[in-house]
Amino acid sequence: MAGLLITAVDFAAFRGLLVTGLDPTCARPVAFVAAFAFSFLLHRAWTFGSDRSWGVDFLKYLPSRLVGFLLAYLTFLLAHDVLGLNPDISFLLQAPVQPAANFIFAHRWVFPPDQV
Repeated sequence: MAGLLITAVDFAAFRGLLVTGLDPTCARPVAFVAAFAFSFLLHRAWTFGSDRSWGVDFLKYLPSRLVGFLLAYLTFLLAHDVLGLNPDISFLLQAPVQPAANFIFAHRWVFPPDQV
C-alpha cells in the first residue's frame, strides 16, 4: 500500500514538472526528490514502525533509496531515450522497479525486524 501512495506522489510530481516544460530526463530525478521525504516518513512510521533515532534511520534509508532510484532511472532512460517511448509509458515501465528494490533494502538493511 505504501509503495502505491509513494508512486502516486512521484508520478504527480513528475507530471507537474513536465507541464512546466522540464525535460523528462530531468523531471524524473526532481520528482524522486519530491517523493523521497514522503517515502521516508511513511515507511519509517507506518510500514516498519521504527522507534530508533531519525538520524540513524535516515543515514541508512538515503543510500538504499538512491540505489532503488538509480535502477528505476536506468529503466526510464532505456524506455524513453533508447526506445523512444513517451514519458508516461516510460514512467509506468520503471514504476515497479523502485518500490521492489526499496522494499528489499528497507526490510533487510534499513528497518530490519529485529532492530525496529
